[in-house]
Amino acid sequence: MAAAKKKTVPWHRAAPAPLVLISGGEDVLIRNARTRIVAAVRKKHADIEPVRLSASSYEPGSLPGAAAPSLFSSHGLVLVSDLQAMTDEFLRDSLAYVQDPNPDVVVVMEHKGGNRGARLLKALAAAEVPTVDAAVLKSEADRQKYAQDAFSRAKREITADGLTALMGALGSDLSELDAGVRQLLADTEGPVDAAAVDRYYGGRIEATGFKVADAAAAGRAGEALALLRHALATGADPVPVVATLAMKLRGLAKVQGLPGSSQSLAAELGMAPWQVDRAKREVRGWNEVALGRALLAAAEADEAVKGGGRDPEYAVERLVAVVAEQSRVR
Repeated sequence: MAAAKKKTVPWHRAAPAPLVLISGGEDVLIRNARTRIVAAVRKKHADIEPVRLSASSYEPGSLPGAAAPSLFSSHGLVLVSDLQAMTDEFLRDSLAYVQDPNPDVVVVMEHKGGNRGARLLKALAAAEVPTVDAAVLKSEADRQKYAQDAFSRAKREITADGLTALMGALGSDLSELDAGVRQLLADTEGPVDAAAVDRYYGGRIEATGFKVADAAAAGRAGEALALLRHALATGADPVPVVATLAMKLRGLAKVQGLPGSSQSLAAELGMAPWQVDRAKREVRGWNEVALGRALLAAAEADEAVKGGGRDPEYAVERLVAVVAEQSRVR
């Protein structure tokens, strides 16, 4: 007999079912999938209040009790968190419930990863329970796709420079990126460009780091140093600024001299297609040897700002000046 095929769907297609498993460690995706399921249930049964259980602090009998029909309604919604830390009592009750779930009650189980509960996960797969993919988005390319897809699903356009600005400001943290996307969709009309993003998030330290890196790599030393000094004066840490500059230079080095389309290179290089496009444009003005020197300077500055030098602010200022100088070497 063939093994049951796992029915996996992305978070934005999560839908009610007698049993649903949300699998993965990305809190934003777990929350979004859960919210989507709850909203769909309440659309049909407005008066339903979810029963919340934790598999890690489970009282025996709680799951079958919560999923049993009540005097007031045959329908229900049960949200179970922390399956990755489930108790033996929860495992026993849930294995029994999987064999005979209440078709009028939606039970959502959340498992953030790890080996704990493997027997239950196998039982859910064998029962062909729909699984919502909430795997951690580890790369910037994954987070960038998340933002782009959110605009696409909303039938809204975000321009290439708008997406670059958004990722520069919020792209390092999915929770902040998700909130930023929602705000831009709610508060703006028409295409979202860099100016629109800058109105909301241009003052963030992350955004400033990217602006410093862009100006330095383009040879605009005065602008880069002015941005940097303002950032340092308002509390920016030299460490992430150096890291942003180094990331910028590594991106240029990755694409230098490589043939092929941005789409085909993106997966190979671990970059988003828009990042490859931009790096290809920018690296045309760079001498290969000069880029190597700039990368060495970035490595030295990284050591200096992490305790290897006496003055971190001087180290990052010197790096900005060196990068701008080397960008003009022909």
